[in-house]
Amino acid sequence: MATKAVIFGFVACLLAVSTPSLLRAAEPPVPRESTNLAERLKAGLKARLPEEFAYADRVAALVEQGVLPAKLVDTAFAWARKKGVDYPFPYFRRVLEIQAALVGIKI
Repeated sequence: MATKAVIFGFVACLLAVSTPSLLRAAEPPVPRESTNLAERLKAGLKARLPEEFAYADRVAALVEQGVLPAKLVDTAFAWARKKGVDYPFPYFRRVLEIQAALVGIKI
């Protein structure tokens, strides 16, 4: 009887720990292969102002020229989208500029 209680407690603990991560709704990813970087940034970050569209184009151009590492842009993109805000573009811009400045790149 005591072993059943221990096993039941162990299973209950496992379910309590793993269930929240299974129930979280995942934000649909923006497909990387189907769009170029500038379009992915504009759509995924919900750009709406002309300055934001121009900034996304400039970032994509810097990546294509090899000045700005794509990994840096991808991590800033993912971080801004994970913030869970309706409008992630300002977060992306700020974190990208900070991270780029740390490696000596001015955007």
